[in-house]
Amino acid sequence: MPKVVRDLLENQISYDEPDRMPNNLSITNLDITLYVVAIVGHFVDLGLDINVAMRYFLAQKMMEFGWTLVFILLPAFVNTAVSIRMYSQDKKQESVTNEFTKRKYLRIFILILQMAPILRFIDSLIYAIKSRRAEKKNDRVSQRLYYGLMLKEDSDAALLRIFECFLEAAPQLVLQASLLLVHHERFTVHQLLSMISSLIGMSWCLASYQRAVRFAQHDKENITWLGTALQTIYHYMLTLGRVVAISLMAYLFPYWLILACGIHILVMTAWIQVFEHPTFCSHNLLAELSFSLALGGVYLFTYILSVEGRTRYRYLVYYSICFLQNVTCAALWFVYAPDSVR
Repeated sequence: MPKVVRDLLENQISYDEPDRMPNNLSITNLDITLYVVAIVGHFVDLGLDINVAMRYFLAQKMMEFGWTLVFILLPAFVNTAVSIRMYSQDKKQESVTNEFTKRKYLRIFILILQMAPILRFIDSLIYAIKSRRAEKKNDRVSQRLYYGLMLKEDSDAALLRIFECFLEAAPQLVLQASLLLVHHERFTVHQLLSMISSLIGMSWCLASYQRAVRFAQHDKENITWLGTALQTIYHYMLTLGRVVAISLMAYLFPYWLILACGIHILVMTAWIQVFEHPTFCSHNLLAELSFSLALGGVYLFTYILSVEGRTRYRYLVYYSICFLQNVTCAALWFVYAPDSVR
């Protein structure tokens, strides 16, 4: 019996097993492939954004370079901070997860490079392979253990991907789309590839997040691949409409847009602090405020649950606000957009 299983059974070490696992615990080739694609896709998306930033720098377009760099580094910093907090909680709970990242210096090196989601994806991939090997050996205890650890790491990765998606991919898409409107005659294939990469990253992030959320809810049926596809399309279209509205305002009124987005983020941060009280960083007031502020940035594009509870009125308020904002953006575009650009 593997040492990690023996330790769990003999010493009763606890770990964060998801509330409800699917009936079928088999790891398929598709599951393995998706983890590999997620890891490779992260590097491709990051590489394309860095490529665009460097081309702005070489072309002496320092404002475009600065904003592109901010939207690369800021979400990476947030993800690193959130990931460190996750590891701290795992350590306090004497978790048997993070097998790959028990290599302390390798973990520190990757976190310094600000590639926190990669750690979680690699852990998930390792546990998926171990669960599959245990199934082939007919070791049901190990199979179930490793499958639970895989889902735990997957849920952590999904949260990190949400921050990455709506603090990096969506803002990058807004930035490049607004630059497309300004410099449409000089728009390059590198900028186009960055936009396509951001779009694909958003859809992938939403799909993985929806699956992770449903797996963790013990009072709901686990979502099927068809259900995942439908939810992804639903959230994808909502987000894309939001990105288009903000991009148009970035072209027409860039400074007013920065002010409006800042106010929206601060209002959402206050809402989170007053009405939702997320417990993720409740050990420290500054950390709690920082986490709420990061969520407020995510709320610029979409709404995710920070705490469990009834969601009807929260969704109603949030999407009503976004609807009014998007309609206002459409009206301003109709009135002020130049005919040539329109």
